[in-house]
Amino acid sequence: MGARTMVRVRRALIGLIAVLLAALACLAVRPAFRDPVTWTPDALYYQARLLELRGATRAEAFDQTFGGPLSAELRARDPLKTGDPEWVAYNRPFYERRIAVPAAGAVLYPHAGDRSLLYISLAGYVASIVALFGLLLLRFGIPVAASVAVATILLPPLREHSSYPLTDSWGLTLEIAALAAAILALDRGLRWVIPWVGVIALLGITRDTSWIPILAVAWCAFRYRTRVTAWLLGSGLAAALPALLLFEVPVRNLLALLVNDSGVPDDPSWGFIASHYPSAFVELLRANVGFLRRGEWYTAAYFVVGVILLFVLVRRRPARLGTVGTLMRAGVVAGILYVLAAPSFSAFRLELVLVPMAAFGLALAVEAVTAAVRARVPERAAHAASRSGAVGSSPHG
Repeated sequence: MGARTMVRVRRALIGLIAVLLAALACLAVRPAFRDPVTWTPDALYYQARLLELRGATRAEAFDQTFGGPLSAELRARDPLKTGDPEWVAYNRPFYERRIAVPAAGAVLYPHAGDRSLLYISLAGYVASIVALFGLLLLRFGIPVAASVAVATILLPPLREHSSYPLTDSWGLTLEIAALAAAILALDRGLRWVIPWVGVIALLGITRDTSWIPILAVAWCAFRYRTRVTAWLLGSGLAAALPALLLFEVPVRNLLALLVNDSGVPDDPSWGFIASHYPSAFVELLRANVGFLRRGEWYTAAYFVVGVILLFVLVRRRPARLGTVGTLMRAGVVAGILYVLAAPSFSAFRLELVLVPMAAFGLALAVEAVTAAVRARVPERAAHAASRSGAVGSSPHG
């Protein structure tokens, strides 16, 4: 079979597996397509933004979401936050920048109504699995990439949080795409800086996580000082800048809210944040440990084992992984800083930013185990053959 034919067969196989992964992902979240929409405070802000984009005034949009039947059940359960106009107004600026998903929902709204954002979120879940498969293919074979992608489909926090009208699934998809574009630029040259810029710009108006791939690239630029890493860093910063200039988010007010157990602080100052952060950090650790003890062992294994394996196995193969290994390990550090900057329990929703790096570590482990098994098969065959020869030459045979 010729080289061109082999390439075509491989591409066809990758396409087929991508379709199968997408189908499995759809099956994993199938109940969410038919169950009633579960509205969270975050989801209500995105819904209000959607209505604004469709022509409603801000007051009308918030009356329909936070004051209407859509949130009636949530207001009854959460009267001190979702049911408090002061709390709603205080939180509103934190969502202004995340316009991409509400804009997509506004387009879908004539066909799906109040389920639009949910369908967009579920589509993001499917896209994140396919994107992760593509990212892993840049360094691993098809079986390894596919097996880790299937393991990610089963990750409870990703599946469950994608079943709400939120932006996390698309934030993860774009983060994965940004890391893939960075790897392609490192491997194949500057032309891949163009998709890197586009993805970073879009991520900047989807989630507040564009700094994770940018910081990962920044560490590579500092360590290797190559032309490509410099271009990735400079263009990434430039791509993230428009969202920062167009939509100002009061970071200090946000941090003050988070360290105050998501309640409106009386004094949103840096002193207030510094004095309350240690207790908020301890509470975050306690809540996460309690969450894992309640049976989320698969989640713990995926994140903790995946990240540990990434650091251990990259160190063992520096020549093969090179800059890419450094990029992924720096992504772990940036992702952890992102989680710690917002010390608020989220049932591992914020920790989803670590998925691509943990998956990379798991893929390294699967690859190592597969290679070890393959190496032992010839050894066993040779050993069996030698024993057979020895038996056949025995005078007592």
